[in-house]
Order: sequence, then structure tokens, then C-alpha cells
Amino acid sequence: MIAITPFLASSQLGEYEDKLLELYTADAALNQTIPDSIRSSTEWLLRLVNCFYSNRIEGNSTHPKDLLRTQERGESSNIVEHNEPIMELLAHLEAQIKAKGSSVAPSSVTSQDFIKELHKSFYDGLPESFLSIKDKDGKDAFDSDNNLIHIQPGEYRTHPVQVGNHIPPNSDELYGYMNWLENEFNPTRVHGTTRIMAAAALHHRLAWIHPFQDGNGRVIRLLTDCYMKCSGLSGYGLWSITRGFGRDTKGYYSALAQADKARQGGTDGRGILSDSGLIYFTKYFIDTALDQVKYFSGLLEPRMLGTRIDYYFEMRAKGGLPDSSGAALPLLKITARDIYRLLLEKGAMSRGAIVQHLGKGEQTLRPVFKQMHNEGLISAKPRHDVKLKLDTTSVEFLFPKLW
Repeated sequence: MIAITPFLASSQLGEYEDKLLELYTADAALNQTIPDSIRSSTEWLLRLVNCFYSNRIEGNSTHPKDLLRTQERGESSNIVEHNEPIMELLAHLEAQIKAKGSSVAPSSVTSQDFIKELHKSFYDGLPESFLSIKDKDGKDAFDSDNNLIHIQPGEYRTHPVQVGNHIPPNSDELYGYMNWLENEFNPTRVHGTTRIMAAAALHHRLAWIHPFQDGNGRVIRLLTDCYMKCSGLSGYGLWSITRGFGRDTKGYYSALAQADKARQGGTDGRGILSDSGLIYFTKYFIDTALDQVKYFSGLLEPRMLGTRIDYYFEMRAKGGLPDSSGAALPLLKITARDIYRLLLEKGAMSRGAIVQHLGKGEQTLRPVFKQMHNEGLISAKPRHDVKLKLDTTSVEFLFPKLW
């Protein structure tokens, strides 16, 4: 039996039990607020948010603007391969897409196979240079036999590591710890609001075990996203706890370090780690989650979003906004606002239905449809309904302070 408390009992949280209920209530309200017409675009945007902040925590401060410009230009693989920070972000985006596409069941989300696959999916496609381990001086790291140490995608480490002041378990102990984690945190065995407490503890316990040679932080945050979706939070994916971690990296690492502490006397739990440290991290986790769901609820509140949409299209009609590179955006007729607002309210519609609803001639709207489609504001493919999208130039106006 592993001598570590897996997660807390709700009675140890005090007033934070009320915060857990508040979190579930706010999440459900957000989920009901978001119209289906913009849901997929919002989830796409949240993947960018997660990508930016998770990699920022690891020291890659590449701004989403740079990533979006790369994608917009469709740069050749040769150019991208010479920009390692961009490659990291693209790999992280791909790992998120794979995790979402797998639709992992609650019974499998903590399985070692799934956790290993998250790690493997991040490193798949990255060049050899990403697999080499560096020492504290930035030079290649060697093992005791003077062999280069490499990351093995999807495989547990075989060498000792140190993370700050923390020395994780030896490599020969990893399967024991990971078997424990797989069973103890299985969400089918955890119920009600306790799942959020389990999500917090899982986040720390996996970081403490540090099963992979490198890439653990990104895997842990990807796993946390998947676990939160299995925890009864119907709106998760429309908000992101990773954003909260990434906006205060110092506070995030400090909270993790609290849970790293050894047990402080006989009243501080029964395992080798401090229960009071885990209480600290769990409260931090809940506060961060609640702060983020409130932020995104305000950001996506229909009336305020509508006001920002009006402002954006009115400025476009006057030629007063730049694109992501700073160049002036082309003029866009104010009718585009009416199309966008209609699709936001009604969802996907045929061109004929839009023409009829707006009372405009089809020839009048045709060039507007074409320009909006080319800019990524809508999808207006032939013989398909017109659908709303979020384009890279409007995101910062419609979703201020997101980054």
C-alpha cells in the first residue's frame, strides 16, 4: 500500500465545501449560456488558451498571435522546423485535439495507457532535438554509463531526476505508484463534488511522482482537463483552469510545493506527505477554477459579447482596425454585423434564409458572404449552411484580456 493520502475528505475543506457547490453552479450556468452557434469556435479558442498558458509555464512565451500567423500563412514545414517554440505549441495543440477526439471514458481517464498516450501524442512528430535531456547548464545530460539521456515518448523514465528541491521516486518504483494512482483516482470510484478534490490531488500527485523524463507538466495539465470533463462539469472546455495556473506561475509552483511537504507530525495525515499541504493546494485549485469560470462567464455573457461584436463591425466598416500583423484590415460593410449577429442567435442557416431574414438582395449579400468567409468570420461553403466562426483578427476584440 502506498503511504500517501490520495485526496481529501470534504470535511477537511470547511467553507470551501460551499465554494465547490458555487463552482458547479457557475459551470452549469455558463454551459447553458453559450449558444450552440459559437460553441465549437469557443472550444477551438480555449485550446489556444490552454496551449499558450501551459507552454508559458514551461518557459515558452510564444504569443498565440505568432502561432495563428503561422497557421494563416500555411508556412512550409521547413520554416516551422527552424522555429522550435512554434513547433512546441503546434505539438501541444495536436495533443489536445487527440485527447478530445479520443472521448476518453471516466473509467479510463486515469489509466496508465491513456496517460502514456498523452505524453506520446505531445512528442509525436517533433524532431530528435526535442528528445534530448539538458542539464542545469543547458548541456546534454549523460547517465552513469556516460550515455546520452533521451526522452522516450509514452514511456516512463529510467533515470533519477530532481525537480527544484523535490526528488521524485526512483524509476523502479514508478509502476507501483502509477498503479496506485490509476486505481485511487478512477472517477467511477469517486462521487459528487469530491471529484474536484480528487482532480486537485491527482494534479499534484502525478507531478510528485514525475513519471516521465520530461514533459510531465504539460501531460499533467492535459490530464487535468480530461479529468475535469469527467467530473460532472458540463461547461468545462468553455473555460480553462490552465489559464489561471499560467497567469500566476509563481503562485502555481508555490502551491504545488506546499503539497510536496513531508508530513508535519502525527496530526498531519497518515502518509509520508503533509495533509495540510494538500489542503493548501486543493483550496488553491478550487479558487483558481472558480476565478476562471467566473472570468469566462463574464467574457461570454451574451449582452456584453453582443456589444463587443457591434463595436468590432462598426470599426471594420470605418476601416479603423488592424490585422494580427498590424496592417489595416480591409473595409467590411456593416451588413456583416447583421449576418454575424443573426448566426450567433439562430445558428447555421442557408444563404436564402439569411437573405430573407435580413430583407436584403442576394446579389447585395454575396460579396459580403465571400469576404467574411475568406477572413474566417464565417464558413460559407457552396451547398452548405453558413456557420459562424472565430477568426484570428477578431478574437482580441471580441475576447479582451484573454491572453
